[in-house]
Amino acid sequence: MTQLNKLVRDKIPSLVTKDGGSYSLKLLSPLEHQHEITKKLHEEISEYDGATSKDAALEELVDIVELIHAALKLHDVSVEEFDALRQQKRKRKGGFEKGIFLHEIKGIE
Repeated sequence: MTQLNKLVRDKIPSLVTKDGGSYSLKLLSPLEHQHEITKKLHEEISEYDGATSKDAALEELVDIVELIHAALKLHDVSVEEFDALRQQKRKRKGGFEKGIFLHEIKGIE
């Protein structure tokens, strides 16, 4: 028996039974779900940080985006609404594509 005690993708239980296994689970409350999404995001970001190939990195990024979609649903925000907010912030402050690493700012407090 393998103890997981973590958030998993929705189809994992059916995949376990398809492979001849059994499981026990709990359906989380919205607050518990949010907490577990946060924990899982940390896990996936750590795995992305440790990825040693493009394919492995992409696999982790897919998981991160899937978790963001789940979090949006918990906050009752559509992907479209979220993307509009993302675009607004991008228009105001830019993206992260240029790799700008700011050391310090003087004269502004």
